[in-house]
Amino acid sequence: MGIEAAGHYHQALATTLRSNGFDVVELNPYQVKMARAQLGAARVKTDVRDCTAMVELLVRGQGWPLHRQDGAMAEQVVWVAHRRRKLAAAQALGSQVHALADLAFPGLTGCFTTGLEAKTLRMLLATLPDPARVTAMSAEELVHHARSRQVRMTRPKAAQVIAAAGEAMCVPDAQRAAAARLLAAEVEVFDALQRDLAACDQRLAQLLPDTPAGVLTSIPGVGTLTASYYGAALGDPARFANAGAAYRYSGLAPTSYESAGRRTAKVKISKVGSVELRQAMIALGTGIALHHNDFAAYKRRLVDAGKKPMVAAIAVAHRAHRLAFAVIRSQQPYDPAKWAASTSGRQRRDRSAMAADPATAAT
Repeated sequence: MGIEAAGHYHQALATTLRSNGFDVVELNPYQVKMARAQLGAARVKTDVRDCTAMVELLVRGQGWPLHRQDGAMAEQVVWVAHRRRKLAAAQALGSQVHALADLAFPGLTGCFTTGLEAKTLRMLLATLPDPARVTAMSAEELVHHARSRQVRMTRPKAAQVIAAAGEAMCVPDAQRAAAARLLAAEVEVFDALQRDLAACDQRLAQLLPDTPAGVLTSIPGVGTLTASYYGAALGDPARFANAGAAYRYSGLAPTSYESAGRRTAKVKISKVGSVELRQAMIALGTGIALHHNDFAAYKRRLVDAGKKPMVAAIAVAHRAHRLAFAVIRSQQPYDPAKWAASTSGRQRRDRSAMAADPATAAT
């Protein structure tokens, strides 16, 4: 049975079919669209034509085995999706808060390098969005104001905020007053989102040891969130024949087009696959490259060879995925000695290629 992936809408039907003994595979919506075009119905979309296209894909043997998971793995998927939505909402709301702050108190956000992550900044936006009021206060009074609201504020920071208030450029009074009134409510919602994100992080940390992805934290640079996102997107690793199959499922595999002996010069990733797994692999590679000398050196070789930053990031993600997939399949913690032994030959080949032709090295 073929099921077109549709966010969470197809999951109940797929689970019901599988529980009744059917072999269920997941079909990518883009592949269904392309199959419909190949059948001569690119501009005619009906349920019947979509079904015909899906049958064609099944006859070709395409599709991916459905996630087979329950217990902690299933709960991990839900919490990761919940955190992703909360994070997107927090990022969108943060932009709105910054826009309102620039109207109510220009220059205040520049006093805090961490932006809205600073509790002190959020407190000031909610309780003192008027530069005139802040200018009339002393540093000691501003510190006391923060302390009365359970927020720590140093005297140098208070002096910096007061100086910013004195230099704040003015906007029309009605506009500034409206922005100040809206800020308190928006900051309150932003704080609630931060609490929700913290709750997600706490629950994911509790679930991770009971999932196959728990062993990934033994790899340098892989923390709870990185491992949780990768594990939730990958699902049951047994549904993939090998790491290459999982990589193709992510949509990061390169595509090529050749006709009459001519090949396109520009190679792109297919993007036909799981967006979540694609993002998780790139995050995995980025994190490992920051803490693992071999991955960091590999990324530098790619950049020095003239590869674009995104191309280098995808190449590092590919290598990180192969390592993570091997660890998660074997359920054996990362062993630096085994990794060094397995990559010694590759490193020699990379150095030889670099010496021979820097333009094509580390491809």
